[in-house]
Amino acid sequence: MGGKDPWRNFPALKALLKDRVDWDTDFNPVTVNFEKCNPSDKPPCKMEGKNSYTAKDVQSGEIFNNFNSIWKEENEPLKIKLEQLHKSWWEHAFPNLLNSTWDRPHIKHVIMSYGVDHPTEVGYVYKKSDIVDEKRNGEFDNIPLLASVIWEEPKSYHFEEIKVAEQKTLKESVMLKKKPKRRPLNGGRNKGSLHRSGDASVPYLSLAWSHTWLLHATRAMRHSRYYGMKEGDRISDDNVLDSIRVSYRPIGGSDWMEGVNPQARIRDDDRSDDPDDEGTGADHPHGTKYKPEMYRYQSKGKSRTTGMEYTTAVIEAVGVEHKETTRNYDILAAVFTDVLKNMHDDFDLI
Repeated sequence: MGGKDPWRNFPALKALLKDRVDWDTDFNPVTVNFEKCNPSDKPPCKMEGKNSYTAKDVQSGEIFNNFNSIWKEENEPLKIKLEQLHKSWWEHAFPNLLNSTWDRPHIKHVIMSYGVDHPTEVGYVYKKSDIVDEKRNGEFDNIPLLASVIWEEPKSYHFEEIKVAEQKTLKESVMLKKKPKRRPLNGGRNKGSLHRSGDASVPYLSLAWSHTWLLHATRAMRHSRYYGMKEGDRISDDNVLDSIRVSYRPIGGSDWMEGVNPQARIRDDDRSDDPDDEGTGADHPHGTKYKPEMYRYQSKGKSRTTGMEYTTAVIEAVGVEHKETTRNYDILAAVFTDVLKNMHDDFDLI
């Protein structure tokens, strides 16, 4: 069938709802490599195997039991941590937020804003080294050794940051050449399944879940071919995504424009384009990014039971880091513009 891709303006929703991207889609979020060393060897030694853990292992807390059996630590701190988690989440009257996704809050207006396209930690590789024929006699291991960190970079390229010594080839040893500590994962062939990275603290997969809240209004809409149309109803017979309004503000700009920035599609093919290198020639006095490229997704609906109208907005600011979101002028301006409009519509105050 011809026509435009209905997901073309909604890459986050496409990844979450159509492609079913999850934490272990591109790689396992936690891996433990095992190596065996002879008494005279210096690390790194020969790798004997590995254990990989999925998001479900982390979610259930099973990873704590596994790590506790791999690393013998005094007083079993990981086992204690697991017991604390069970007491706080699994054995609590409040629903366990660790094994469920968050639905849209049941309030009239929701505005979610955050930064994107900053390098963000998304995976960890640990290393356990044992000596051949060594008898431990009840001795404790050291704490788990972090061997490398996996980062998601702008446009979802993945990099690995090495934290321990590595084996060198003969050429590297003779030439005294050092391997880079930070390099593309799998030789740069592992572009992620998402289209952005997180805000330097929260991975994009977590941030992007708020896009699913935009469909809360769509689910509540009547469908004309079953219910008929009443005056004032918002109908979506073809593509439910059409009920979501998309707008953008180009970098350095002041006005919001309908649709998705066409220049962004061009830049998405340019791996060297890093938002940290872009600038508008002016710095905000608070030191945060000034007039970043921004995207806004908005939906509106009405409850079929109470008749109350509600709105949802998701705002993404490219290149704004986690701790800057609450003091970035442009994010605050976008949020309070919606807040003032809602106050006008609800209370006729402004």
